[in-house]
Amino acid sequence: MPRSIPLSVRINDADAAFLARLDVPDAKTPSDKLRAILKAARRREEGARDFAGCAELVQDMLRPAVHRLREAQRKAGIRSEFVLKVYERMPELMAELIAAAPGSKEDDETLARFERAVADQVFSMIEEILDFGLTSRSRSYDPNLIKEQLEPIIEILNLIKLSREQSKGAQNE
Repeated sequence: MPRSIPLSVRINDADAAFLARLDVPDAKTPSDKLRAILKAARRREEGARDFAGCAELVQDMLRPAVHRLREAQRKAGIRSEFVLKVYERMPELMAELIAAAPGSKEDDETLARFERAVADQVFSMIEEILDFGLTSRSRSYDPNLIKEQLEPIIEILNLIKLSREQSKGAQNE
């Protein structure tokens, strides 16, 4: 076991009050809580360099919010698959943006690979969300939300399709 080094710190009243009310599993004393805070900071620092570790960190950060959401949904008797899908997909997207971000010395090919990986994450999420518009029964709190949000997107997609058809027609002439 590594050697322990005693530390003495001075903190202001607001920080002391925060530390007292901070709920850290298996940490009751201020020393236990500070050790947990240091462990979490080390995990964030190290996890930011690794895709899987980073995704896990973001997932951990979102876990309390997802828990509150699920409790609220249970109490209200309603559910939003849309919101849950965003919470589900966000850790991998954030991990791609954080852990896989190229450094300043990267070449064009590395930057293009990074861009493709981010695009894959974003468009995969978009595709999954667009699936919500396929069913007549809403999977969101507001029964019209997905349909309303899809209208301008469908219009843009139709314009893209028209533009492509015109480009193909001009190429064939």
